[in-house]
Amino acid sequence: MGRSVNRVILVGNAGSDPDVRDTSAGSTVAHLSLATNRVFQQNGQEQSKTEWHRLTFWGGAAQTVERWVRKGTRMYVEGRIEYGSYDRDGVTIPTADVIVQEFVFLDGRANGAGLTQDQALQETPVLD
Repeated sequence: MGRSVNRVILVGNAGSDPDVRDTSAGSTVAHLSLATNRVFQQNGQEQSKTEWHRLTFWGGAAQTVERWVRKGTRMYVEGRIEYGSYDRDGVTIPTADVIVQEFVFLDGRANGAGLTQDQALQETPVLD
């Protein structure tokens, strides 16, 4: 079987503060939305569209985003897409999550405890 790739790179702004929880297995997980903007031409007019992405962080990365990310924080994230679904009132709702494996804070200010944006690169454990 040939090799395949599931890799996502996004640069955008946090649309919410992180929602952080501990799982029954004792792991920490954080979810937040990330907004990216796309500019395109339509009928000779410049248009802009915002896309929303659901990000999932695990372990130490979840604790880092809980501490330092707030709505509006600019971030670079890399990860993979996982698709799933849940039922609400008998209707199946599809989901798409970006499981973040690396991220960098891009805000001009210092990040966290004196970290610069170059020092703020964090890697998450991949839980397969």
